[in-house]
Formats: sequence, structure tokens, C-alpha cells
Amino acid sequence: MTTIAFVDTETTGLDPRHGDAWEIAVIRRREDGVDCEYVWQVRPDLTTADPESLKIGRFHERFAVPDGVDAIELFPAGGPPLKSTLPEMLFDLQDVLKDAVIVGSNPGFDVAFLTKLLHAHGRKLPWHYRPVDITTLAVGALYGRASEWTRKDCDAAWYGKVAKAVGWPWKSYEVSRHVEVEPPAKTVAHTALGDARWARDVWDAVTVPDAFFAATDEQLAQMAGEALSRARGSQR
Repeated sequence: MTTIAFVDTETTGLDPRHGDAWEIAVIRRREDGVDCEYVWQVRPDLTTADPESLKIGRFHERFAVPDGVDAIELFPAGGPPLKSTLPEMLFDLQDVLKDAVIVGSNPGFDVAFLTKLLHAHGRKLPWHYRPVDITTLAVGALYGRASEWTRKDCDAAWYGKVAKAVGWPWKSYEVSRHVEVEPPAKTVAHTALGDARWARDVWDAVTVPDAFFAATDEQLAQMAGEALSRARGSQR
């Protein structure tokens, strides 16, 4: 199975010709289903930085790379950051994204900045050539449901209902809510890891069956027993 990597970047601007990525998060999903989280911060060139972009990403509050250091790796589970040289950081980034399909919110944006970073230092692009946008994926799933409901009810009005619900152009947060994934809270939004986790959750909401429907008879029996135990406990 081709590896999935949920990716997000925080940047110093919207245009990679003038801005740089300064925070990069990757959640690499292993073949056994385990998600491994990686977060780096890289010292950017601020001479052409967009102040509004820095404000949105809370650069001056969150940038943690010490003076004289090129990059650091942050650990989601806690602990002090690991100082790194830029070549070491780029090697690790290439390794984590090797042969991976990048999934994210508007991943073309992130790919453009990662491409600039790697090419500037003579590095090859390690990922699969076709990234996946979670908003497009989720809207496709919603229209798929409209198709099913139309065939069931013989009523094409379902398409209009979906179109009205998601709006145009599609707004990622609204679409996310329609697949029952709450967007990142304000304290988490526009952090690379927070947005990568959100992309992961939307992907799973669309592509992974509910545990109830995927469970074996033994697992269903266990779920029922646990639910019964909780119900009895709440009645005491």
C-alpha cells in the first residue's frame, strides 16, 4: 500500500516566489495503520515576509528556533526540541515523505513551498506526484451520497441540497462539518500539526468505515458489553 502523509506548512507568505515555509508537519501513516507525527521549524528569510501571514501563523509567538541554529524538530508528545542542521532536517523530511501520497487542505500550496525548500538545496522531491485535497474529497463523498439518495427516492433534489450545503466556492470548514469533523479550534488552527491532524480526521471520516460496521461479531459483543457496563455504572 502506498504510504499516506498528512501534511501542512506555515509560511511567511502566500507566494512561494517571495515566501518560505517555516513550520512543517507530517503525519505518516504506516502500513499497520499507526500514525507517526513529525514537526519541524526552519529559519526563514524574513526580508520579504508578509506581516499578515506571520500574524495568522503566530510566527512571533511560536517560532522556537534558537539563534545560530538552522532548524529544530518538535516532539508532539512533549520534551525539548532537537536542534538540527538544515541538511539533516531535509534528509529526515525526504525520508518521511518518500513515496507518500500527500493529503492536506489545499495541498498544492504546501507542495509548492516544500518544492522550493528542497530544490533550493539540490534535493529531489520524494512524494507521489498527485496530492489529495480533503475538501474536494469530502465534497465528492457528499455528492456520492446525493446519488444514492436520488436513486433511492427517485428525487434529484438531493443534488441541489448538497450544492446549497457546501456552497460555492467550497469552504473547507463548512465542508468539514458536513462530514462530521469539527474544524480546528482557534488555538490550534494555523499550526502545522493542528491542520495536518484535521486533514487526517477528514480523510478518515470519508474513507474509513465506522468501527461498528467494520467490527467482527466478537468485537460487537465486546462493544455491547462495555456499553452495558457504562449504563449500569451511570445508574448507580
